[in-house]
Amino acid sequence: MTPEYVFSAERFADRIEAIASSLKDIPLVYSMKANPFLLHCLPEKIDMVEVCSPGELSICEKMGVPGEKILYSGVVKGLEDSIRALKLGARYLTAESRGQFETVREAALKSDIRAEVLLRLSSGNQFGMSREDLLAIIGQDKDTSPVCIKGIHLFSGTSKRKVRAVEKDLDAIRELLSEAEEKYGFRADIVEYGPGLGVDYFEKSSAESEEAERNTLKEASQYLNEFSKEYPLSIEMGRFMAAPAGYYETRVADIKTTGGVNYCMTDGGIHQLNYFGQNMAMKIPVIEQIPAREGARKKSYCLCGSLCTTADVLVREVELDELQVGDILRFERAGAYSVTEAPALFLSRDLPEIYIEKKGEKRLVRPGKAAFEINC
Repeated sequence: MTPEYVFSAERFADRIEAIASSLKDIPLVYSMKANPFLLHCLPEKIDMVEVCSPGELSICEKMGVPGEKILYSGVVKGLEDSIRALKLGARYLTAESRGQFETVREAALKSDIRAEVLLRLSSGNQFGMSREDLLAIIGQDKDTSPVCIKGIHLFSGTSKRKVRAVEKDLDAIRELLSEAEEKYGFRADIVEYGPGLGVDYFEKSSAESEEAERNTLKEASQYLNEFSKEYPLSIEMGRFMAAPAGYYETRVADIKTTGGVNYCMTDGGIHQLNYFGQNMAMKIPVIEQIPAREGARKKSYCLCGSLCTTADVLVREVELDELQVGDILRFERAGAYSVTEAPALFLSRDLPEIYIEKKGEKRLVRPGKAAFEINC
């Protein structure tokens, strides 16, 4: 039944294996905001799960993710959810500011559980703290404190196309840690780093995108593996891990020609499918037509969704085999973010079913939900 998301356990595992092979013995961290449903098939090579909200913490709790696999991150932490993270046995909590560091300290005192903390370094935006604040916290921290600073955390942005950006990040971390050791004798037990490697969504086949991304990973791994010889390193990824691991299907509901444009209206839309960098639907992702019709003539279509807004355009112009009402369009590389990032409640369209596919069989992990009940 369309629309629906299908996430592949095998594709996810293959992607993790490719990353692990390139990064040798560096632990891997999955940023679950990219797709929380992939926790249903989390590969063993994932050392930790980055959790960025009380809701994500509840998902981990409900799904039985072990506490020692949880890195509790996020820009706005409250006292109560920090206490809950500690009681769940979270391995690390991050601190995004001096104020948040004090919140974690209070949570440790109230729960009587020593908190192991990673201080997040800002890359020049609202996330993390200045190097001055970070060093000041290291300088004032004592062994008797209810918190123990274990290392630092840096994520400097997503979809990096040039590996030089990764090299610059690592140089900045080296410089900071060198100063922390020289001034305060601090030696990081862990550097949690998100390289934000880019994902190719458009204009290429899935195989071409996969090859390009693996080449980028191979180039970046030279810097990452070298850094890991100097400091214990863990690599955090979300989009790069999850994007190839799923697809979104929507059905052709209507076809019409207006003003010389062939419009294909689907039962899905932009409230369910959202590619990073889609640029007002001007770019073309990988689309499979079901059923395939051998020898069918080609036509140009504007693919639109089911919302009553002119913004609901999935692809502005794409050439496909001539479509018929009832055909299915499968949008590939939809494993990251679409399922949670798209404005799913807009116009109270029902939320799609979600499946995990393993060994050719689909297992329903979330039934479709009536959005009107949430919006009413």
